[in-house]
Amino acid sequence: MKRGVQLYTVRNFIADRAQLEESLRKIKAIGYDSVQAWAPPFMTDEENKALLDEVGLVNCSSGGDYEEMVNSAAAIEKAVRIADIYGVDGICLGTLPYEMRECEEGYHAFAKGVNKIAKELKGSGKRLLYHSHALEFFSLGGGLKGMDIIVNETDPDGLHFVMDTHWMTAGGVSVVDWIYKVRGRMEIIHFKDYAIIGGAQKIEEVHKRFAEVGEGNIAWPKVVAACRDIGVEYAIVEQDECPGDPFDSLKISYDNMVKFEV
Repeated sequence: MKRGVQLYTVRNFIADRAQLEESLRKIKAIGYDSVQAWAPPFMTDEENKALLDEVGLVNCSSGGDYEEMVNSAAAIEKAVRIADIYGVDGICLGTLPYEMRECEEGYHAFAKGVNKIAKELKGSGKRLLYHSHALEFFSLGGGLKGMDIIVNETDPDGLHFVMDTHWMTAGGVSVVDWIYKVRGRMEIIHFKDYAIIGGAQKIEEVHKRFAEVGEGNIAWPKVVAACRDIGVEYAIVEQDECPGDPFDSLKISYDNMVKFEV
């Protein structure tokens, strides 16, 4: 698997072109070979791609907005153009809209909208990616979860997934089981650990943090084996909050990924 970084991890260090270049070079120097990136406001996608090429990093996906794309052919065409600039096949959607998140009807509607977009993308050779968090594991009763609907009711060729080890853990599900549930539909996964920390005054309280890979409670050898088994291509570190310098956290995650033979 290629080891990469979601630039959200270093979002406070990419305020201008000079900072962005410095951050990308630090990521490359740690040993990472890829990123999940976007064009910041001060650069075009063409300029961003040129900078990535200069530094020697590959972008693993591009982005798109569900609400724009489900309502506008022009938005779909724009997302395809951006994907072509980066030379990627996957257009990654953010979290489903708030009003759809906590009722069964909302998940059915979201799946229907995704299928509509995916159908319009077919001729371009692109597919949608969905980056899940914990909220999609919302319990709908009878063991059914929102994520079940998204997986089961979307076109397997039209929608693939970018799941996240921390958020699956936070959602109370088995990371390994869910990796296998999307076999054939996941080329990119987000890696971050889930650590329990001190400070709880009551036993009912759970204080946790976003942790560096290998510094929490996730069973990484099993996770890595499952990723290899289903053909994951990119293991992308995304640490939403870091205890100190995020580049130090990225180095810890990288070194542990090497140890786990990612």
